[in-house]
Amino acid sequence: MKNSLQIYLEYEIKQSLQHQYRQIMNSIIQSMPLYDAVNIRWEKSEADENRYIETFVVPTESHYHAIKRLRTSRGHLLFGRLDDCICGGLKEMKCIGLKKSS
Repeated sequence: MKNSLQIYLEYEIKQSLQHQYRQIMNSIIQSMPLYDAVNIRWEKSEADENRYIETFVVPTESHYHAIKRLRTSRGHLLFGRLDDCICGGLKEMKCIGLKKSS
């Protein structure tokens, strides 16, 4: 993957919805390879137990833009389910893509 991008998603979830969030995320993690995402990691922040960071690698900038659009869409059948869990909803999800140099 010569021109691949490292993607970082960061957000804070509502304490009361931890269990529901984890269930949804298990499905999301399993689905990400369908979007050509690899090296998928999902971790809780060291500094804040309600803040989570997802990282993964996609092959192109087009993948990044498509995934960003899908992951922040309240209408998406799977990804949209996170809207209730995230403080401020999906619009508060930070999504950063960094080009990996070969």
